[in-house]
Amino acid sequence: MKILYISKSIIPSRTANSIHVMKMCQALSDNGHDVVLLAPNQKKQYENSVYNVYDYYGVKKNFLIKKIWHPDLKGGALLYLLGIFYYLITNRKFQLVYGRFLHGCYIATLLKNEVIFETHENVSIMKNHRLIIFKKLIKSKYFKKLIVISQALKNIYLGNGYLNTEKIQVAHDGADEVLNLNSKIKLQGDEKTLKVGYVGHLYQGRGIELIIECAKRMNDVTFHIVGGTYEDINKWKKYIKNLNLSNIFFYGFVPPNETVNYRNSFDILLALYAKQVSVFGFKDSGNTSEFMSPLKIFEYMAHKKAIIASDLPVLREVLNSENSILIKPEDIDDLVKAISTFKKKEYREKLGSNALKDFKKYSWKHRAEGLMSKM
Repeated sequence: MKILYISKSIIPSRTANSIHVMKMCQALSDNGHDVVLLAPNQKKQYENSVYNVYDYYGVKKNFLIKKIWHPDLKGGALLYLLGIFYYLITNRKFQLVYGRFLHGCYIATLLKNEVIFETHENVSIMKNHRLIIFKKLIKSKYFKKLIVISQALKNIYLGNGYLNTEKIQVAHDGADEVLNLNSKIKLQGDEKTLKVGYVGHLYQGRGIELIIECAKRMNDVTFHIVGGTYEDINKWKKYIKNLNLSNIFFYGFVPPNETVNYRNSFDILLALYAKQVSVFGFKDSGNTSEFMSPLKIFEYMAHKKAIIASDLPVLREVLNSENSILIKPEDIDDLVKAISTFKKKEYREKLGSNALKDFKKYSWKHRAEGLMSKM
């Protein structure tokens, strides 16, 4: 099938949504589809020094990326939409339009293209103009179905009465299978210690304060933090310097294709979400902790690692006591206890093996296959 994926993600960038889009396009192509990705050409917002976008994201060059002009000025989004409109009317070869860009998907239905729309957004806090477009989209005869990332998010849409259950499909986020679990990097600190790692952003709701507090209590364990902006890292480095901690290390931002080696190097991986979580780069995302499906969880599972995560109802759609240790959100005593439990190598390996076994149904390729098989 010839598929056009319409996106608003900045590619290349550090955002999770751009990783999601690139991985899904690869996965659709891996399932035998001919895929073209539309993305905004906003060069001022691109990640610096990226010479090959496919390599940066660690994906195969098995789909085409088409950039549409999107000037960084007021009205730029409208010009991007006009560019999508023009592309659609001059390229009639596509059998399906798939996307996470609401307005772009709506335009596609106006031009009589069959559309699958994926959203990670809570419809209850949708702004008025977006809600109007969303209602128009789902009423179109060319609208096929809505993809959401958790059962909790599906329940929100069902509760608002916009769609019946047959029109909404749950597809949790995913990760790539890790082909080499032994490729590692040399970490800072004592190599003989238990190595606890975190990979991701350092903003509010990600548990960085909890990790630092834990480092204060467990000086026989080293803590390794991968990711974050230059400003965030400097802030936290100054903070731990005042605490005179020598067992916590920051590695800064690492391109998506290189994070594999870091995750392989850790004994334990942390996903310490707070009860209040927002999305990087989206001021109006609200609290996503009730319906999120973090990429991080699936990446951790794919690495066959011991996982400690916050015990949130939505994470229990994927995690359980057999494939992870779930702790009370923002509870330092629970975190210390969980790490202490994982000092037993046999227990780490048992839960890590279970996590990898459960991950098999969450690979990007499996996700794409499930979405297209129910057309």
